Amino acid sequence: MEIGREPGVAVWHQIEQTLFKEISTGKPGPGERIPNETEIAERFGVNRHTVRRAVAALVSKGILRIQRGHGTFVEEGVIDYAIGKRTRFSANILRHHKEPGHRILRGLEVAGMADVNKALKLGANSRLIMLETIGEADGRPISVSTNYLPAARFPGFIEAYESLQSMTKVLRKFGINDYTRRVTRVTTRMPSAADAEHLKQPQTRPILVAESVDVDGRDVPIVYHEVRFSGERVQLVFEP
Repeated sequence: MEIGREPGVAVWHQIEQTLFKEISTGKPGPGERIPNETEIAERFGVNRHTVRRAVAALVSKGILRIQRGHGTFVEEGVIDYAIGKRTRFSANILRHHKEPGHRILRGLEVAGMADVNKALKLGANSRLIMLETIGEADGRPISVSTNYLPAARFPGFIEAYESLQSMTKVLRKFGINDYTRRVTRVTTRMPSAADAEHLKQPQTRPILVAESVDVDGRDVPIVYHEVRFSGERVQLVFEP
């Protein structure tokens, strides 16, 4: 379809407005790729240079982002993920009026790992429960989390998590009604192929990695977390 020519309004600006209205209605939605320049040019009956100006204007306003080699995508709103004394995934997502979700990738008992056992103040030979999940906001993946707990203290943890889908609820079943964050360390790195696939992002874009330890009311370590966040979708905010 050819775009209507409005007197005094540049054609590229009319295309920009049309694309913006469509994006505002969720078609395409956050994180989704828009048609390429040639397809848009054919749709509106204009040349690619005109389309390029319209797209550039939307990029400058933070509506679109260009991912070289992959295309142009609708920008995703960044979630301010609070890191504090009581860090809770679901609460952080609900603060943004989004629906939190979890998907279990795997859960099993594993042999002890030197750095994890040290962080949990366990003996070198102590076995661990390993739970790996994908965290979602409105169905979109924002994190991949690997969590370790002392196997001896939490028998049946995996089965309980599969039923309740909440770390807080499962810990409550084991008599831990409250727990707090002792320490969080944040670094950046490039994602593994698996993490990039789970986060639905290219392997060439960095992720945020938060390593942390939670303790119970007696200050005994109970969970060691390594959470890999999409750097494009999450901003970590440290609260007192």
